[in-house]
Amino acid sequence: MNRADLLDLFDYTEFAWQQLMAVTDDNEVLLRPAENSGWPTLRDCLGHIVRAYSRWAPAIIERKTGFMPEIADSDFRTWAALNEEHASARHRLRQSIQTWNEDELTKLNDVEVYGETMRYSRSELILHVLLHERGHHGDATTLFWQLGIEADAALEYRFHLGRG
Repeated sequence: MNRADLLDLFDYTEFAWQQLMAVTDDNEVLLRPAENSGWPTLRDCLGHIVRAYSRWAPAIIERKTGFMPEIADSDFRTWAALNEEHASARHRLRQSIQTWNEDELTKLNDVEVYGETMRYSRSELILHVLLHERGHHGDATTLFWQLGIEADAALEYRFHLGRG
């Protein structure tokens, strides 16, 4: 995948994130238990998206993953805190994508993943983390429904393109 395509997907996931952030500003919703869900709370789902960047950005930039940081009870207790860490986590990655040339994006590199050396290109890992986020957007919309929130979030790619 080339840089232009990665940046488009990067922009799309940001668009979708902002759609989710616009559903409600009620901080209580983040912490309300989601009965019969795979996620204890909406905060856990959205926090997982954010923390995945903390794990995969080092693999992409420095070629060595970290462990997925746990979400502490004090983390992401407000929409503002959640959004701030999401923006911060993605900022460094986006800057790097913009500076790498096509060879630096597509060249296979040894990457340490939990102590094991694997071969990935940066573009493969970037695609992985962006699609990971995108997959959990669906979980978030389901959680809104389970929490009784009418979520009229237009997450389809065509809305990102301005084709409503």
